[in-house]
Amino acid sequence: MLSIAAQSYEIRSLDKDSVLRRVDELKVLVDSKFWPTFNAPQYALEMHYYEDGPFRMHLVQNSIGGQPRMECSSPEVTFAAIPDVTTYEEWYAMLIHECFHGFVFKKHPQFWNKMLEVTPQDFYASDSLKALKTNYPWYADMLTKENRLLSRMCEAGDITEVRQLWTEFLAIRNDRLRLVKERLGLDIELFYPITETNEGVARYIEYCLYNEQGLKDKTGWMTNLDSGSYYYTSGLYMILIMEKFNIDYRDDLFERYYTLTELLSDKLNNK
Repeated sequence: MLSIAAQSYEIRSLDKDSVLRRVDELKVLVDSKFWPTFNAPQYALEMHYYEDGPFRMHLVQNSIGGQPRMECSSPEVTFAAIPDVTTYEEWYAMLIHECFHGFVFKKHPQFWNKMLEVTPQDFYASDSLKALKTNYPWYADMLTKENRLLSRMCEAGDITEVRQLWTEFLAIRNDRLRLVKERLGLDIELFYPITETNEGVARYIEYCLYNEQGLKDKTGWMTNLDSGSYYYTSGLYMILIMEKFNIDYRDDLFERYYTLTELLSDKLNNK
């Protein structure tokens, strides 16, 4: 199995070619160790790299042919825009997170089409889901209960215990999404778990790269279930649970299953 030694890039003096060469190395690493075919040529993204101007780190869908491209600011621009990002390793992980979205977009277009289909009108995942947690105490309380169960599943000693906790988790999760629909008139019963899947798996790739590059002590924000981006973290936890108990998921996710909750429910029933 390929292993690329972590490189320290804390001195902010790398040129563009060196930075992008390391990006290519990390794509190979992800393909080899964490997600096969990630680096396959047919899923490569057009890359636009900016060494000045406003901060950019996102996918843009090209109107010609509908293919996405990656727009990213240099590490130096990123450091200035986001003070919490202080090392090249963190920048690389952030970029690969976004590149993973592009990989899913190109390899599994039906998943992205489903996301578009179930997204409520005028709903922006990041701001809107944060607002639900901030504005409605009952929503936040139910999230806390779900998160405690996810933590217990990650700490569980056997798969039987995980199954029991998962049943409790789903009951609370389903009630929360149902109450959002009944009380607020907002249907996120499919949108929420699809968004959690999309962001949670990309966060898993980012998490793996933190560990691979010697940043294990900096992953606390990723595993903080009480954070504003809680749906990123719950998705990450589901992946970590499957990793711990050797549950296969990569071949089926985004194809047979659009959500981690559906996949994990089925896999636990047949484990």
